[in-house]
Amino acid sequence: MNYSQSIEYLNGFSKSGKPVTSLSRFRELMSVLGDPQKELSFIHVAGTNGKGSVCEYVSAALGLAGFNTGKFTSPYITVIEERIQINNKPVSKEDFALYISLAKEGAEKTGCADYSQFEILNAAAFLCFRAKGCDYTVLETGIGGLLDSTNIVAPIISVITTVDLDHCAILGNTPAEIAEHKAGIIKKGCPAVVSPFQYDSVAEVLKNKADMEDSAFIMPKNDDIKLISSDLSGTRFLYKGKAFKTKMCGKHQAVNSAAAIETLRLLNIPEYYIEKALLTAAVPARTEQMEGWIIDGAHNPSGAGALAELLKGIKGKKTLLTGMLTTKDWKGSLKLLIPLFDYVIAVDFFAENAVNKEEIADLAKSMGKKAVTARELSEGIKAAEGQNADLKVICGSLYLCGEARRILAEKECEK
Repeated sequence: MNYSQSIEYLNGFSKSGKPVTSLSRFRELMSVLGDPQKELSFIHVAGTNGKGSVCEYVSAALGLAGFNTGKFTSPYITVIEERIQINNKPVSKEDFALYISLAKEGAEKTGCADYSQFEILNAAAFLCFRAKGCDYTVLETGIGGLLDSTNIVAPIISVITTVDLDHCAILGNTPAEIAEHKAGIIKKGCPAVVSPFQYDSVAEVLKNKADMEDSAFIMPKNDDIKLISSDLSGTRFLYKGKAFKTKMCGKHQAVNSAAAIETLRLLNIPEYYIEKALLTAAVPARTEQMEGWIIDGAHNPSGAGALAELLKGIKGKKTLLTGMLTTKDWKGSLKLLIPLFDYVIAVDFFAENAVNKEEIADLAKSMGKKAVTARELSEGIKAAEGQNADLKVICGSLYLCGEARRILAEKECEK
């Protein structure tokens, strides 16, 4: 298959596939493909918030230290090959098509028609990382951990970032229930690094699983982190008395950094590379500054709360352009953000399960804000720029953020 054909093939699968109660169907697929995952060294990362940032910090430091590093993450922001990266660069369209083709051959041999897009991409990624001879692979779970296809691996380190409410219909209705799924990536004798500032119930679940698996449990204390400052230039903090700075914004980056630092120290990565990785690594659509906008994929209350904390320290007139998905707690998220803005523009073009833009506008109006809707994102961007705001923010669904990045990049090229 060429690139276009590989995309068409992937689109023939649903996002989630047939519900799973075990990892047997993915294990069978990988067996047919020669179990490439058994030849790789994984840092396996799960959690509700912070996974993308921790994966970026860890893979950046490994690359700086000279290791050939694979990275599998989700979702993508602009192009699908972002999901499979070598040394922090998406694989080429040709390589993407090649490994999707090989995964397709394996899927056809199993005779199973119930795979998800994620499983096919996961299989292609493992094949790619083996073929490219990766020294380490940073592997982000899709949803949960226990029954996620990535969980067929035997990692050298398991990392669990902040656990909170998300995907409740699948994972559970309390942080502790969700933590049971995340804890599924903790394996026998494999160190478990856990982000600080967890709910007590979450920490208890994760610690119990680590003890059960005879795994070292490494969870920094909350007071190991001393925040110095957090603004649009990044986040400065002390971790166990040592000063660090991240390029990415928000107080939560200090928490994400603590997990990354402990992971990299377990791998004996020199401190210089750890510091440089924190200072330079960035994830698209994570408080990203672009063409006078801040773009942030804050789509649940935890993420929205982190963004709100950052914005509270910024004075002046603020305009919000937003779109949310019905599968998320969109009201809870927007109730944290809308009070900080003077003007709200709602859109709903970007996904079939997008919240109706009129509902978002009505929510903003009920909170005393001026709110309008836009048929298209370009129309919304134009309307926002007409407000002459001191700060313009696009946030919500990552699908929306991806489209925003594309439009703003085109505007930049036209200059």
